[in-house]
Amino acid sequence: MKFRMLSYISACALMLLSLSSPAQAAGEIEQITKRGELRIGYIPSPPGIAKDPVSGEVNGFYVDAARAISEQMGVKPVFVEATWANFVAGLQSNQFDLSIAGTFATVKRAMVVDFSKPLNYLGSVALVRKDDTRFNQLADMNKPEVKIAVVQGTEAEDFVKRVLPNAKLTSLAGGNLAAGFIEVAAGRADASFQDIFIATEFAKQQPTTKVLFAEKPVFFLPIAWAVKKGNTELLSIVNVGLDSLLVSGQLDQMTAKYIPEDSRFVDAPNLRPFPKAVK
Repeated sequence: MKFRMLSYISACALMLLSLSSPAQAAGEIEQITKRGELRIGYIPSPPGIAKDPVSGEVNGFYVDAARAISEQMGVKPVFVEATWANFVAGLQSNQFDLSIAGTFATVKRAMVVDFSKPLNYLGSVALVRKDDTRFNQLADMNKPEVKIAVVQGTEAEDFVKRVLPNAKLTSLAGGNLAAGFIEVAAGRADASFQDIFIATEFAKQQPTTKVLFAEKPVFFLPIAWAVKKGNTELLSIVNVGLDSLLVSGQLDQMTAKYIPEDSRFVDAPNLRPFPKAVK
């Protein structure tokens, strides 16, 4: 019964996608279908998005999901590399139609782009050197002598500016989300902030570092994709596609190839038989 219900919902979602045909669409969708390409901005940030340094091929669960939605739209996915500092400008200048960078959706960012529904939720933590015992709580980092390195344009940068204004902040350009951790390991920074998955993986590879606040992440935000502000046509199609992938179980299958089970959270529908019998 549950399988039939999921299949029915998935089929309905795909039917809605098919309604956005070139004959019916206008504006952005008409341009995409005429080109036969969905231009997809990405930022290398494993495990959601990774780029092979030799072949240039991209993979990851965000990449797989974007390819699936492109296939449902009947267009070819074309991937365009961006950085955290310029992905918004890339959308605004039409360098690409959709950004699949796993972006923390915040009010500030939502003022300049339109976000998809969250793909998942993930908390962020701090990474410091293993022999550094100064930081028992966040307030211990809010001092002028504490150097904090984060990637420019990320929520971590905004978090440090808001919550730790007295610390010495260094904002690093580029798309490598582990760049701040590298500064910590090299002794050029005392701490850095990023999501718990990247921090944990980095600490495993660099035993001279350790993760702080893993039991209670310092901030916990939805991760979403983005389109140019006002591009409601494409946003609607992306959201329908994501719903289809989630409810059908395909998104779980795509993600499980790259990350451990239960390492993130999703807001999945709580389905029940319908209509409910009236007694």
